[in-house]
Amino acid sequence: MATNPYLCPMKYLLFYIISLLSLTACIHEELPPAGGFALEEGDPLPEFSISNPDGTVSKKDLKNKFALIIFFSTTCSDCQKAFPDISTLYHTYKDDPSVCVLLIARGETEEQVAAYFREHQYNMKFFADPDLNVYSLFADNTIPRVFLAGKDGTIILTQTEKVDTSVFADMYR
Repeated sequence: MATNPYLCPMKYLLFYIISLLSLTACIHEELPPAGGFALEEGDPLPEFSISNPDGTVSKKDLKNKFALIIFFSTTCSDCQKAFPDISTLYHTYKDDPSVCVLLIARGETEEQVAAYFREHQYNMKFFADPDLNVYSLFADNTIPRVFLAGKDGTIILTQTEKVDTSVFADMYR
């Protein structure tokens, strides 16, 4: 009696396919939807506080100032491409008393960001948010992410995955 040499491997293949389908069904149920949360234009800035070696900044410190908040990561290729524009914005507004520029490194330590900035010769002060405590108040994914809030603390502009410097001069005035 001859046995079919393909029958045994087909049983295993069928078993693996069924197993994979059942596992992906479980995984899918537990994942939050992509882009499920992000503050938008018209939303108020959330209450937050973040520190670096130079001090602490909170929402209270932004009262009666424009707040330019840029979330980034040095390992993100879109952020790396945006760093020249981020640097331009930072150096344009960092000494303006009516503007507070906050560069916040999402998911990175101060040491990681400082090393990257040294290597690429960026001279910008930043805040590290290694545990995403502040970032999670603004959004749940995607960087670079830019928020511009007016003097009343309401978000008047958002940008995602890019930093377009041309719109800030008009929005700021």
